[in-house]
Amino acid sequence: MSQASSDETYERISYQTRQRFGDIVESPYAVHLVAIIAALTVLIPLLWALSNSFKANEAIYNLNYLPAEPTLDTYRSVLFGEQYWKAVLNTFIISTTTTIAVVVLAVPAGYAFSRFRFPFDDYIFIGILFSRLFPPIGLIVPYFQVLSTANLLNTKTGIIIANIYLWLPLMIYLMRNFFISIPKALDESALVDGCTRFQAFLKVGIPLARPGIAAVAILTFLYSWREFLFALIVSSDLTSQPLSVAVFSFVGDVSIYWASLSAASIIAILPTVLIVIFFQQYIVSGLTSGAMKG
Repeated sequence: MSQASSDETYERISYQTRQRFGDIVESPYAVHLVAIIAALTVLIPLLWALSNSFKANEAIYNLNYLPAEPTLDTYRSVLFGEQYWKAVLNTFIISTTTTIAVVVLAVPAGYAFSRFRFPFDDYIFIGILFSRLFPPIGLIVPYFQVLSTANLLNTKTGIIIANIYLWLPLMIYLMRNFFISIPKALDESALVDGCTRFQAFLKVGIPLARPGIAAVAILTFLYSWREFLFALIVSSDLTSQPLSVAVFSFVGDVSIYWASLSAASIIAILPTVLIVIFFQQYIVSGLTSGAMKG
């Protein structure tokens, strides 16, 4: 079969397929169906965990959709009996400190990469991104050795350093692309009016980049809140353990405390759910206003 006839056959089949399935794919009912299936896939396990969290560990194997005798004793036991509140505090400190450090570093770095040309700037930027593309699990051993030498094992500082390494390259990328979407003429106008380059950055760049900065801060906080791998390796008790690792403590050698595990999981995800609900507009506006453009 010649190339021309092959192309004609492909075009005919493609046209027939579009005619047959186009209305179905473009139908709002199909979109709603896919959205409902996706939502149920996420919500059903969460609702099941929420139901289990109101049961006692002894009653967990009564496979009822709703707890027969709802109780808050499991939450009290997890938070105070198991000292789980310490993990909540650790996670808040780690996530907040990481977010502040990443924003302070990523905003000026993104501005510099978007506005200035200097030797090997493209290679430096690619190197920053490549450092994050390297599989994190491959750095576990050297990271553990470095922290051991620096006496930072089982400390919140060691986990914060890991989180900064994990999320800073991505946030520099987002801020660079967001600043690229802001016209350079605005900076030049500020310079003509007598501002220094730093003043133009403070008075023009940062105010216009607030949606991008908000998105970077929220994403960094959410990513740091759920980070597990590095925290698992370098923290061994509630002195520094975040929520993501402390939840794992309810999985024993011979049994799993399902009710306690469910309650701890709900406590762990509740802050992130609230952040997404109340600040989703900043995430969406920050990403769609130019942060994902290159």
